[in-house]
Amino acid sequence: MIRIIGSPVSPFVKKVLALLVMKGVDFEVDPITPFYGNDEFTRLSPLRRVPVFIDGDLVLNDSSVIAQYIEERWAHPSALPATPEARAKARWIEEYSDSRMGEVFIWKGFAAKLVRPRVFKEPFDEAAFNTNIQTGVAEVMDYLESVAPEDGFLAGPFGLADISVASMFRCMRYAEWTPDPKRWPKVCAWLKRTEAEPVMAKVNEWSDALIVAPILERRRIAAEIGLRLTEETFGLKTPRRAAMSQL
Repeated sequence: MIRIIGSPVSPFVKKVLALLVMKGVDFEVDPITPFYGNDEFTRLSPLRRVPVFIDGDLVLNDSSVIAQYIEERWAHPSALPATPEARAKARWIEEYSDSRMGEVFIWKGFAAKLVRPRVFKEPFDEAAFNTNIQTGVAEVMDYLESVAPEDGFLAGPFGLADISVASMFRCMRYAEWTPDPKRWPKVCAWLKRTEAEPVMAKVNEWSDALIVAPILERRRIAAEIGLRLTEETFGLKTPRRAAMSQL
């Protein structure tokens, strides 16, 4: 059984889970909150970040490294397009998502509005959040509009590039921001197609449940993906309970 450490709410964790679902690989999830945990978590994740991917004795960190491992170990169906040119494009879009979108959508967006106030008890800076929307987020949206397809997906068939970018958008939806379809029509149409894909719909269902669903729905989702809700894992007690109830 493959084991993933990290909450499905994280876009980096969600990327990995989506690839496993796409390829029909069984797994279980331990939804640890990033930066919490004891020395055992540090041993598995030296940067104290998620996801952590455990396959027997193999422990991997960094969602892009994990994604490449999944693609090489379970080659079919492929999450990458067929040609070298299209594969390079898909990998670039994944990198852009992880780096630039991670900065403005996650750290300055989702984390600033939800994670820091709810988990770390830091005040929410609404002015800084709005400035980020008007500058960093708008810049990202303009770039994505320039590369978004008129139909279909970002680098050919639905795959890694689409999963990576769409996962970032879901977190911004949790932060109560969605793109303007009049300003960015191609991106909004692409996002609608992508979120309708069964793989994306399933992983979004899991993260939506952890964010907004009643407790019974959370328990159902937890049972579906094998969420390990015991408090002993990695010495995580109050932080995990807070993360599961508040994020």
